[in-house]
Amino acid sequence: MPSVFCRIKPSTFPIDKWVALPNGSRHSFASAAHSAPPMIEGLSDNCWQQSSQRVQHPALAQNLETDVCVVGAGIAGLTTAYRLAVAGKRVVVLEGRVRGAGQSGKDTGELLAWNNHQFNTLQQAYGDKLVAQVAQSHHAAIAAVRDLVKTESISCQYTPVNGYIQASERLLAAEGKAFNAAGTQAEKVYLGTGANVGGFQECLQFSGSAVLNPMAYINGLAEALVAKGGKIFEETRVKKPDNNKVTTMAGNQVTARDGVVLATGCPITKNLVDSAVTALIVHGKQFPRRRYAVSLDIPKGSVQNAVYCDTEDPHHSVRVVEGGAAGGGDLLVVSGEEHDQGIRPEAYVNVYNRLETWAKGKWSTAGKRVHQWSWTIFETQEMLGMYGKSPNSHGNYYIATGDCGHILTGGTLAGMIISDAILGKSNPFTDLYSPGRKLTWVPPVLPPISFTYIKNTVSSIVRMVAPQIHNVDIEDMAPDSGATIQKGFRKVAVYKDPEGKKHAFSALCPHLGCLLQWNPHEKEWNCPCHGSCFSKTGTNLMGPSTIDMSPLKQLSD
Repeated sequence: MPSVFCRIKPSTFPIDKWVALPNGSRHSFASAAHSAPPMIEGLSDNCWQQSSQRVQHPALAQNLETDVCVVGAGIAGLTTAYRLAVAGKRVVVLEGRVRGAGQSGKDTGELLAWNNHQFNTLQQAYGDKLVAQVAQSHHAAIAAVRDLVKTESISCQYTPVNGYIQASERLLAAEGKAFNAAGTQAEKVYLGTGANVGGFQECLQFSGSAVLNPMAYINGLAEALVAKGGKIFEETRVKKPDNNKVTTMAGNQVTARDGVVLATGCPITKNLVDSAVTALIVHGKQFPRRRYAVSLDIPKGSVQNAVYCDTEDPHHSVRVVEGGAAGGGDLLVVSGEEHDQGIRPEAYVNVYNRLETWAKGKWSTAGKRVHQWSWTIFETQEMLGMYGKSPNSHGNYYIATGDCGHILTGGTLAGMIISDAILGKSNPFTDLYSPGRKLTWVPPVLPPISFTYIKNTVSSIVRMVAPQIHNVDIEDMAPDSGATIQKGFRKVAVYKDPEGKKHAFSALCPHLGCLLQWNPHEKEWNCPCHGSCFSKTGTNLMGPSTIDMSPLKQLSD
């Protein structure tokens, strides 16, 4: 099927002062002549060139009054802001780093007309009516993206594709029945033995999905928002949201008359008490997971353009990026190998080799690995995202979280549901994705906390209080590596930089004190409880924490 290729509307910046980067962002021509712009921490060197993304909008330097303040310039935040701006609302977006710096810019760009937790699983748990609503919501989100791409002329390689599910005979039959119960079409097909479909031969085929370049879409969406009168402030870290006010680290305040939207992956909080309450009624419903991806060179046109999914544990997803390789070839993007975030460093395995081996076992044309990267996703016990009014809010306070890996679809749904709520419109999916819903198996008198969240939190607490018997000797640490060590009664996070200099921090997450763990793949610190991420030198990259790790100068060089 043909892609939609259109030009993004011209920038408001003078073209003689700015130069375009491949991903659609810009930087000053004068500065480019002297030195390359500094790298932004936490960005991935992926096939969307997220690592090339540069600041295009100023930092907030004054107090502002607006109708709506959105925190986070990813898919959920920008979609919400755009829809509100179209409706005539004054909208301010605050982004701590740069547009698409979070998980939206690391996603594989799949808009699936399917829930990868499987329709038959949802059907068994909740019945036909809920499955039908889930299917309808995915189709509505995909249609919204399609229409927005066309309306705003966003060049993001939006391409409608079929989806294929590979599973056992029994599971294919069950999933096919669940599709029918959801009121959507899927049929069992035999794709043959050609190299263009790899090992996907007997599958369940469903239509209505699409793929795109998420960074190009984010940049086009941001530009469209600004053209509608919205304001974006980058490099503007938020210290705390408090009712209708948002305070930045620089001390500036944005007062929002109609609402504050927290589109920060996992909702940030205003103080310790708010963090504890939110942990019980929001964070406790979900748990952070780490997902991985590789891109492999393939000859142009050698793999049929589609989304290929399996039902293994952990599951895999595959898509084609047409023309994404150097020299005009295609890329095969393979994702999967999920595990809980914040595992011990020694528990990591070479997941990138596993993904490459799995892909090459199915597609004989798959060549060298070009990119590898990972990102955090938030899974809910109910397998459904949480988009809407925050359950601990007494005002117009909205959150978008728990998308279960459906970052594009979920983020778009969040934007639709939240913007409709702020505008006073009804939305058919409000109750389905309500953050205030109760877990079906939890008695009403108990907090709605998921089993996995309890397991991860208890495990972290045990590691935090128990003496660390096998301690790493700092002097034996390799350059550019980190470790959590025991110093007396204290757990210390130590990073040794490439020059051998030691940087020491408290190993307790500044959010609620869970024990941080070193991630050797991304070379960053991860929280296993609520999902916060920090750079190797302690800079906060992802909430719910809004502050950096606490340095321990007496233990640093």
